[in-house]
Amino acid sequence: MTSAQNNDQRLLDRILEDQHRKLAPEKSRDDFFTFFAADKALQDWDLDTDEIMDGIVDGAHDCGIDGIWTFVDERYITADAHQFLPSRAGKIELLILQAKNTSGYQETVIEKLHFHLPALLDMSRDEDDLASHTNARLLDRTRRFLHILEELASSFPQVRIKVIYASKASEAPHPNVKAKGDRLRREIAKITSDSEATIEYLNAADLRERTARGAKAVAQLVFTETPMSTSLGEGYVCLARLDEYYRFITSGNEALRLELFESNVRDYAGSTAVNNAIGETLKSGTGEDFWWFNNGVTVVADAAQIAGKRIVVKEPQIVNGLQTSHEIYSYFQSGGQHRDRSLLVKVVVAPESGTARDRIIRATNSQTQLPAGALRATESIQKDIEESLTHAGGYYYERRASYYRNLGFPLERVVSMSRLAREFTAFIQHEPHTALRHSDALLLDDQHYTQIFSSRHDLDIYRLCLDVHTRLRMFLTRYAEDRPLLGDSLENWLYPLASMSAYTLTRLRQPTTRDLLNIDLTHLSDDLMTRMTGTLEQNFKSALRHSKAGGVDRIARTPDFTTQLRQAVISQSRYHIER
Repeated sequence: MTSAQNNDQRLLDRILEDQHRKLAPEKSRDDFFTFFAADKALQDWDLDTDEIMDGIVDGAHDCGIDGIWTFVDERYITADAHQFLPSRAGKIELLILQAKNTSGYQETVIEKLHFHLPALLDMSRDEDDLASHTNARLLDRTRRFLHILEELASSFPQVRIKVIYASKASEAPHPNVKAKGDRLRREIAKITSDSEATIEYLNAADLRERTARGAKAVAQLVFTETPMSTSLGEGYVCLARLDEYYRFITSGNEALRLELFESNVRDYAGSTAVNNAIGETLKSGTGEDFWWFNNGVTVVADAAQIAGKRIVVKEPQIVNGLQTSHEIYSYFQSGGQHRDRSLLVKVVVAPESGTARDRIIRATNSQTQLPAGALRATESIQKDIEESLTHAGGYYYERRASYYRNLGFPLERVVSMSRLAREFTAFIQHEPHTALRHSDALLLDDQHYTQIFSSRHDLDIYRLCLDVHTRLRMFLTRYAEDRPLLGDSLENWLYPLASMSAYTLTRLRQPTTRDLLNIDLTHLSDDLMTRMTGTLEQNFKSALRHSKAGGVDRIARTPDFTTQLRQAVISQSRYHIER
């Protein structure tokens, strides 16, 4: 007999149903619950959708692990981010997720983790033996952690391993489950001599609470002169032109952003002697600057980063200067002009207990707390791409991480900067191996970035990249239902197929961007995709027979395989490639 749901479970089910419908209706309930649980488990790290998905390893031969993520000093380590590791690190963290779309906790889940994790996290592990019963993504993600552990060993970092077991349970796990969890914790704490291990159980109430926390707000302010910063890197003092500050405190429809003042101890006082004086100073037609007569405003933020002539702040709160802000808002609402006058703005990254605040302080000192994409987000080409994709393509381009996801747009239509870079690399540049190997490096590498995001490109090429990959992704999802893909990873097939499509749709050996813009996307039919998938499968099997490099996951990441695949496509008469 099924036990009755409590209120937390009922409400969580409603939340899941609503978000599943909005964000990823094509996913199964179980797959969406895994993504949902990962999003909540990783909330303190503020990962974007691509980074969350990068760590999900759920599927055949997953050893009871649904997701695994490695962090160095609170920074998520992607496929190639080890190239940018610091020479020293204070902390390495490994987060392991098991998400069960059930109403309770099971002892067998802990037992399975207890059996597999010690072998997966053993530096002397037998790769060939593990490969026989472990999926490629899980092997790669655990290999990534062990590599980082070895690379940074000389700095003696703290090593923290957390296992999160999420379910829709109404209460805490049974003592028997906890007892087995404690044994698992003691076992994985042996990974190194000074490792710390914890087991966390998220139930329906916990998942609801994390959902209710809301998204982080990000805002940017244009300054007139280079800001001064403290020696600790915890704050900035700058002058901002009055009209730029007005844009900072207003939304797109020029409404005052009241959420910026939630931490202010006072509300707007209205018509007082002080406020009237501020208003008169704003209206003054003399050549005297506004900041000479005003104390300015203080903004407290979770993070701050200089990006060109802007300061980008996360979770800003105006804690001092509410009256000034209201008067500036009223002044511009009444048609006022800035007349090259400025306001003094202090931005403070305030230390506070908790993971997020500690992370921001360290990241601000090293000037790396914001991802590369955040520093690119204000460039004209990025704004143009966002506008073009939204109006003409039906996609929502996230110049700012997680912006559209937090607004509830479908995940498949929400496009991050790194996703677009990878898909451009595979389809336009015909380098699927690079698209698979790299993620954030596509944004960190200036030379590669400028090749992808350039005003020389017709904006329609970005929509075409996304349309091709969307069609291929949907096809592969259906195809894999009846015939499992070699290597268990859709990405290993997606990017090579995109590269093949460039040749088969243009019927050219060396298609240019202009050639690609002239294709008819209706020609990317199920029949053509089935034929290309067969060709790709044959080449994977051939490479597996002749290669000692490993499985499909490694083969797909080699330039030699890309060359081999291109030759296979252009040489087959059924694709009608010009000679």
